[in-house]
Amino acid sequence: MTVTFPFVRFPLRRAIAFGMGSLAVTSLPALANYDTLPKAAGVELAIPAQMSAKNEALFYKDALYHRDISAVQHAMASVGRIMRNSEMGHEGYQPALADDAMRAQGQAWIDLQNQASLFFTDEEAVGTMVQEDGEWVPGREMNLADLALASFSYHMHHSASRWSDHGLENAITYGPATYLGAITQRLYQTHYSQSGFQNTDSERDAASMAHGLDALHSLAYSWVRWHKPGGADDMGQLSEERMENAHGISLERLVTISRNLAGTLDAAWDEERKVYDLNNDGAYHLDTLGSLIRGHKALYEILHVFGSDEDQALAETLFERKADMTLALLDSEEAVRDWGMAERVVFTVDGVRADSERIDTETQWRFLNHFAGGFGTLREREGTSDFLATRPELVEGIGALSDRLLMAALDYQLDEGGLMQRRLAVENGDVIDDRPQVAAIAWFATAAGNAYRSGDAFDRPGDWGDDAEQEERSRALYDAILANNEWLLALLD
Repeated sequence: MTVTFPFVRFPLRRAIAFGMGSLAVTSLPALANYDTLPKAAGVELAIPAQMSAKNEALFYKDALYHRDISAVQHAMASVGRIMRNSEMGHEGYQPALADDAMRAQGQAWIDLQNQASLFFTDEEAVGTMVQEDGEWVPGREMNLADLALASFSYHMHHSASRWSDHGLENAITYGPATYLGAITQRLYQTHYSQSGFQNTDSERDAASMAHGLDALHSLAYSWVRWHKPGGADDMGQLSEERMENAHGISLERLVTISRNLAGTLDAAWDEERKVYDLNNDGAYHLDTLGSLIRGHKALYEILHVFGSDEDQALAETLFERKADMTLALLDSEEAVRDWGMAERVVFTVDGVRADSERIDTETQWRFLNHFAGGFGTLREREGTSDFLATRPELVEGIGALSDRLLMAALDYQLDEGGLMQRRLAVENGDVIDDRPQVAAIAWFATAAGNAYRSGDAFDRPGDWGDDAEQEERSRALYDAILANNEWLLALLD
């Protein structure tokens, strides 16, 4: 039995929890560092960090953040990609989505891309903009975490053909090329040194290494796609010289740097705990761990496709360690619950433990997206490593995690209107922060659109057949994706 709200259908047990007292959800007041701002010139789409109960745009510390623009931009891409007629636009769900709605979604991505590019200039890359004399001006410098989030724009860039019937293919293909090249060049010119990555304040730690590798991922995909069989149809149309000029790095140097980074990781590997000890004693914020796992694919694909025999052996070692880290986490009954994943975890000789009392949904959904979005763990193509065939348990484990988290969304993490909640308690799944946070809502839409077919619980309409339970679950998830997407689109009006 289900209870229907606008856009979303929830299991009855969850509707009871929302409305009848088993779960007390209290609207939290905006913290002192969130506030409304007067309208300023210079940025057409000023994406806030949160929305108030009065539907006011709230900005964190009086600034506009590139990371929030990136989050919404990625949601536009991921949801738009599955509006095609084989998925949400299928005649068995909502066929109208494949027409004007998909075109509008693509245009929204282009508009956000134009705004995101304003954060990069010839002189600098900035992570925030602040108001000064009625205009937005550069704030703090962009850090590696900002670059990592921005780099995922390659996913839409390489999906442009889905918008060919809507007249947007060229704009999506060529529009972000300079932007993506600026990210790559910023990564090496500012943040790489001595076989590692560091932020501009010379900080070198687990997070800087992980986010640097995460940003490297888009570059790895660009070169691999250029080289792989069939590459002549897209990236392969460019000469090697043009690729090097666009990305600011030669293929030979890319292989050398990847080899050096792999050496840094190798020196930090803790075989007993199945994790890297990067001066953090095996403790990771889920955001850092996700970036580290995604970044492994950047290294092992570069080394496997372009390296020597020794490099290819090193690539396989990197994959095995990535698999071991991932499976150790997925086996943790303490860190992974039916209502979500702990925000921080720590790897020990006795397994992975939760190192936080809360679930941060923005972080959790970004973590899932590392496996299924873009050139993620589950996506191998002809001419690449094909390592997944050697570890089928990794594919099964990630699929099971995807199913579990998406069911957690439907059963625990969405509010009555279908919007993603911000934070829950690890212990029991109680909502502890119900403020509508832009990044949490955007990353749910992004990850759900990319990951929903990774396991067995959800599928597209053409594959539902006579499985009534799978159809019900899939419809409910589609409804939730659209509810969050519509909320994000309203920010752009």
